[in-house]
Amino acid sequence: MSEIHENSSGSVNSPHALESVQKIISEGRPILFIDESEIKIEREKAIQKAIEDTLLERDDAILAMIYLGWNTNKSETWYDNEENKIRAGIELSQKTKEELQKAGIESNGNKCLICSEKNEDLSSLNCGHKFCSDCWKKYLQELINNNPLNCIRAKCPQNGCTCIVYEKLFQKFLSDENSLKRLRRVIYNDFISNNADFKKCPNESCDLYVRSISDHTFTREVDCPCKTLFCFQCLKEAHRPCPCEFVERFMNLPQIKEFESRSENTENYNQIWLEMNTRQCPNCRIRIEKIDGCNYMLCAKCGKAFCYACEREWESHSEDHFNCNRYGDALRRRMEEANRIQQNLNSEIERNFRNDFHIRRYLNYKNSIYACKTIFEQKLRERVRLLENIEEFEKIDKKFIYEAFNTIIDSKRTLKYTYIFGFFLKNTNKREFFEHLQGLLEYFTEQLHKLILCENMDIYISNRNRGEFLKYKQEIVDKIPVINKYKNSLIIDAEDNFSQDLDYDILN
Repeated sequence: MSEIHENSSGSVNSPHALESVQKIISEGRPILFIDESEIKIEREKAIQKAIEDTLLERDDAILAMIYLGWNTNKSETWYDNEENKIRAGIELSQKTKEELQKAGIESNGNKCLICSEKNEDLSSLNCGHKFCSDCWKKYLQELINNNPLNCIRAKCPQNGCTCIVYEKLFQKFLSDENSLKRLRRVIYNDFISNNADFKKCPNESCDLYVRSISDHTFTREVDCPCKTLFCFQCLKEAHRPCPCEFVERFMNLPQIKEFESRSENTENYNQIWLEMNTRQCPNCRIRIEKIDGCNYMLCAKCGKAFCYACEREWESHSEDHFNCNRYGDALRRRMEEANRIQQNLNSEIERNFRNDFHIRRYLNYKNSIYACKTIFEQKLRERVRLLENIEEFEKIDKKFIYEAFNTIIDSKRTLKYTYIFGFFLKNTNKREFFEHLQGLLEYFTEQLHKLILCENMDIYISNRNRGEFLKYKQEIVDKIPVINKYKNSLIIDAEDNFSQDLDYDILN
């Protein structure tokens, strides 16, 4: 996933741009990126088949397909059930007709049932309730403005009527392009929501759709040309190796929901982020703010270095880095502390610690990515601008800086979801191997993060030391494929060898 790049608009909506980005993803299930015109063609095929099968007029056939969830196989048996027209909103039931008659509601010739003004240009559905153009426009405009998702199932303006508004009436009475675009988005999303082979890029500013073109196992991740990386199945942020259902369960934990709620409802997100990104120095106990996303922390007061994730001194931490991510080792340390206090608290502490351990690691990476995309990214951009203005560095390719940054972001995103995976993973010997792979990825990711963040780069730039800078560049370039190798290995092993050991009942 490309997070930092040059000249990116974040949107792909030009037909010419589409031609250049339409491609097949080789990993997993082959897919194509297509635009609305392709969705329109596929939808039109389904409508024409429905017209042939049901013998309905086009507008009624569309309502029939919406009711049938765009399952063209069901349209072949449309007349097997006499209630289908009523349930689809094409016609009124006898009961509804009688209730409307009792209420004194009926068509009044050339008189609008809303404004009561006489008008020769009135429009109605099969129910016969007539309304003037101005009243239709106000009604439909309010729907598209306030509740666009329900437009395709919007009922007749007459209170008590169950007929569904025709698609053509929206197109007739909505004149501004923004409203029509929102309508098209709702129409096409309804069509693809019932078709497992089509998905809409979740980026609202992107107009691309994704189409599967194979019956093979679907790809778990889609890297859209608009730079949005998402899960093909749930349309949320790509979350390999963790299955969708476990991500959803984890995100419903009270601690996570509270954090997300506070983040969304607080004007100053930085305040919350700072709360989550301070730790006490294990030596002098002063609280230190984490600003760059790396787990290496150096106390400005006493000079001691420690690990942000596990809060141990860096010297002992670096001797056995993989102790940091191991749930079992961390739990044993906590249990030893508990044993010194009260033996019978162990089971309760284990339950609570599982939540605390994985939630803290998940939030650590969530906030680390946030820091990278704000403070860290800005620093890198400033360095690139400096390099571009110094003659000694003009001909050196600067893309390695962007590539390293993207590698760090991508790796941290994967690690973030491995802690959700680890939350549900049973305590078997497989966990140790999973955590070993996880620890390798963390170790090399932190190495690269620390390397690209170090002050040496600024020293090489200020001294215009081309030779040392090229060595520094090569050191970074060499680490990128290593991280990608360990990331892919962790994902594949987790999905192929560990996923069957995920515990569905851990939150029950």
